[in-house]
Amino acid sequence: MSRNGRQATQRAAALFSRVHSGIRMLCLLLIGVIALGVAANAAPAKPRTGPTAVAMEDIVAAGDSVFALAANHQGVYEWSVHQNNWRKVKDAAQKLYAGGGKVYAIEQGTGDITLYGGDPYQWTRIGGPGAAFAATSKNLYGISPDHSGVWKYSGRGDMWDKVGGPAENLYAGPDDALYATNPDDKRIFRYDGTWTQVGGEGATFAVTDNNLYGLTPDHKTVVEYDKKKNVWNPVGDSAKDIFAGTTLYKTTLGTEELYKYNGHPYKWTRISGKAADFATSGNHLYRLALDKHSVHKYDGNGANDKWATIGAPAFGPAPSPEEKGARFTNLNQLGDDSRKAWTTARDEHVGGVPDPYEFRWSTNYCNYSRDVPFQEFDFKPACARHDFLSRNYRDMYGENAFQNNSDGQKHIDKILQDDMLDTCKDRAPVVKQLCEDTAVAYYEVVALASQLD
Repeated sequence: MSRNGRQATQRAAALFSRVHSGIRMLCLLLIGVIALGVAANAAPAKPRTGPTAVAMEDIVAAGDSVFALAANHQGVYEWSVHQNNWRKVKDAAQKLYAGGGKVYAIEQGTGDITLYGGDPYQWTRIGGPGAAFAATSKNLYGISPDHSGVWKYSGRGDMWDKVGGPAENLYAGPDDALYATNPDDKRIFRYDGTWTQVGGEGATFAVTDNNLYGLTPDHKTVVEYDKKKNVWNPVGDSAKDIFAGTTLYKTTLGTEELYKYNGHPYKWTRISGKAADFATSGNHLYRLALDKHSVHKYDGNGANDKWATIGAPAFGPAPSPEEKGARFTNLNQLGDDSRKAWTTARDEHVGGVPDPYEFRWSTNYCNYSRDVPFQEFDFKPACARHDFLSRNYRDMYGENAFQNNSDGQKHIDKILQDDMLDTCKDRAPVVKQLCEDTAVAYYEVVALASQLD
């Protein structure tokens, strides 16, 4: 928030103090015995599956985003905290890689590797085919198609430099360490400018920001590499697979449940049942549902099995700009019909129903709600709609149109006031008056802050 915005918020606090004066305590007593609407913790609707949702092959994670490759390989989709929704960012792809906060795609047909630039359909070719790739925090590495050498991307065009000999697989993590296995005897080596053997054969390996872990060839033991002593120490029992970001995870043999390593030998916590795929980036963890039509984001505290649905991309072609504009116009109107249409759309989104319009659903509830004392009244849905309309208007039409068009900022601020007043309409007379006074005062603050920002 800018200094002007903070000043507006301070003026709001004084204004609210005057509005609440005299009748605040009476209203609090009344509010305690009056039903205030739908419970905030109501269970979300069951995610819709089937033909409306894209079937996904696998997922990878980078930064605050998770990416999904369609099962038919005809689309790459991104879900981000910024968007709080899925959007298609690429057409056909063969495979996805992620690391160092970046995402890479292997092109169908050619096998070329491309780098995602951050905006839909912004992909740049940076190299030809490779047997496998892995990215650290600083560098991208690849194995030549015949496994005869390890190459490092130069960061320029499609130029690569050879840094190692034959390799079977590559392993990298959040730091700048790279590991490779020898295709003949399966020994594992660390690369930090030179190659150093650090272990023998393993079923697979995983790299965190602090260390290297392995799974013994018989899958019976998870082991941790002690760099100082150059030994491997057991830290877990049997596993089907291990993977890591800043944290180490394993899936169990048989049940394929997911366990998180707690940093001490044989201390693991179950945090998920079986899934089609898992992906992690930093402290973010995602899973692909067994039916491959829904993705979930870990929402627990590291000691429980708690996940929030983030749904799936919508199946079929994206709407044209005209179709998206018409849908947005329908949601950007004063009155009950538009408010109900938006509420239905938001409920479906929260429940995991794919959004074919790829709207941005992220919200901070007007930004000022945490600073202004209106907690007696639930204006959060009104603020969520205000954020939705403001952000998508800017995305679709630009800042100048938002500031100056008749259906832009001032119109959207009026919708906020209308939605808040609607919250007040069925309350007892004294409470209703306080609610309406609070709504008008809050609208004036938001409108003033928007102009100052």
